[in-house]
Amino acid sequence: MADNKDGINVGQKLRSLRKIRDISLQQLAEETGMSYSYLSGLENEKYSISIVNLQRLARYFNVDLIHFLDTRDTDVVLLRKDEALNHLTADGIAFNVITAKEGNNLQVSQVTLPPNAPAERNIHKHAKGQELIIAMEGEVIVMVESNKYLLNQGDLVIFDSDVEHCIFTEETGAKILIVSSPPYGRAVVLGNEPAEQ
Repeated sequence: MADNKDGINVGQKLRSLRKIRDISLQQLAEETGMSYSYLSGLENEKYSISIVNLQRLARYFNVDLIHFLDTRDTDVVLLRKDEALNHLTADGIAFNVITAKEGNNLQVSQVTLPPNAPAERNIHKHAKGQELIIAMEGEVIVMVESNKYLLNQGDLVIFDSDVEHCIFTEETGAKILIVSSPPYGRAVVLGNEPAEQ
């Protein structure tokens, strides 16, 4: 059984996305290459999900991965260092989305990756903006297009978020802080430009 003590229900969010877009479970299975029984079990909280499958669903529905993990709804967040992370994926990656889900300016997420995680490289990009990754513990590798950056504790890298990038570990796990502006899945609004109609 998937652990849902953290208040995050990936299956519920998946079902909501399917229903609002009028996509059957069978259609979702066929178009994502994921099995019907797995998706059904996921929606019914019988299974947890890997980071790669989470990203696959996020791409399919054209939402960001964080859409499935974000539950905070307050403007002020106090996070103690010994508080548990919010969501553990099937491949052992722990996510804690720190900022409020309605925040418009930036998104802060704390992520703990075990050694050799994820098993498959999660190459992705976001809306135009910037991303900052800080290694808080251990060693993490950040690939930005063809450039590879090894970050040790205290190191950081900043890059444009609309280029392909991926984050992974090798022999050593890591705890990282990811700061994205704007939040994943939101467009940048510059100055007083009118919003698109």
